[in-house]
Amino acid sequence: MPDSTARQRLETIYRSAIDAIQPARAVHAALDDAPPDAGAPLHLLALGKAARTMLDAALAWCDGRGIRAAGGLCISHERDHVMLPAGFGATHGDHPLPHDASARAAALLAGYVRHRVCAGERVVVLLSGGTSALIGAPAGDLTPDDYRACCTALLRSGLDIHAHNAIRRQLSRWGDGRLGAALHAAGASVTVLAISDVPGDALASIGSAPCVQTPMDAAATTALLATPSLRETERTLLHDALRLAGAEGARHVPPILHRLIGSNRRACEALASAAAAQGLASTVSPITLEGDAYACGTMIAGALLAASRPSGGPSLWCWGGEPVVSLPPDAPPGGRMQALALAAARALHDAGGRGRGITILAAGTDGRDGATDAAGAVIDGRTWQAVIDAGADPAALQAAHDSHAALRRAGALVPAFVSGTNVNDVVVALVDPEIR
Repeated sequence: MPDSTARQRLETIYRSAIDAIQPARAVHAALDDAPPDAGAPLHLLALGKAARTMLDAALAWCDGRGIRAAGGLCISHERDHVMLPAGFGATHGDHPLPHDASARAAALLAGYVRHRVCAGERVVVLLSGGTSALIGAPAGDLTPDDYRACCTALLRSGLDIHAHNAIRRQLSRWGDGRLGAALHAAGASVTVLAISDVPGDALASIGSAPCVQTPMDAAATTALLATPSLRETERTLLHDALRLAGAEGARHVPPILHRLIGSNRRACEALASAAAAQGLASTVSPITLEGDAYACGTMIAGALLAASRPSGGPSLWCWGGEPVVSLPPDAPPGGRMQALALAAARALHDAGGRGRGITILAAGTDGRDGATDAAGAVIDGRTWQAVIDAGADPAALQAAHDSHAALRRAGALVPAFVSGTNVNDVVVALVDPEIR
């Protein structure tokens, strides 16, 4: 188990940063800057892992200005919802892989747009990460089973989030501008307030772009699917699925105003501010975490080993981004931050005494890392040996992509929680020469 004092310090900084980037203030500021037309009925469609907190903030803003929203929907990953005003509905979808709950959520959204939104009305879409899965359902003539198989193949492929989303948004009922097209066809005026969960904050990659259309030609599609991490059967499945998903024909998606109100960079800045409140000097790395999670963990450990000094006070280092893990079909449930943490633990262990005094927390800002009961993990130079002492082989577990089991044995997991937001992953490290 990592040093308890260092672990507590890192977890406090992490949770303080999560509190600091809660969406309420950003939602209020965005609505203040461009308030909806008071003379038109207002609908609020909240989609994603931050749906509840964003919707609560929007409703509070409306109450403070004497505006009564005509209605709306909240589709999140939470199964339980508090009471919402009359005219509002709420449900949950599946995450990270869409299944029956996501299909029901997608159908509920379709019914709301079709039967509740009228010409001349105003719609504010409150969009956050996780939307792709939570309202995941097949487009065109694609079958639900093939859609799920495609999502599974993409999730395990190791493709970066932009390439992943470039394909998935074309397969999804509400992706690639389809929601924007439906609202436009209803005659509504639309604004999107978005919290980014993708590196670079590209609108086309947030939530599979429900209100942004980004057509992709056959050559670009073929290039993306040429990745060696896809098996030939998966590649064929995806090619066929893309053809079937396009069967609904052409659609018109007018330019829709998007306002970015949250991002991973702001999360890293919040980590630095939380560190400063504890009197810690901090460095936010300009390097975005992307690509292989194991390689990211090794890179971070190497950077901290190089930065570590035999004297001087403790310091904090921060990274943000969204690495990936290429997984075989039979891999156990896991998370990319746990994979990163175990790789970093191995590198610190291999460094021997130089690895002492370095503690690393790697976690998702949504409070959950993959399909596990953990938000991430906290490791140090003793974690790898702790797995061995617990009677397991960490190298074998890493090779089997079972970082979750290894970190559980070491007592290194950070329990999952509902954070109320989602802006990628963060890694925060404490370098304390005094622990040496």
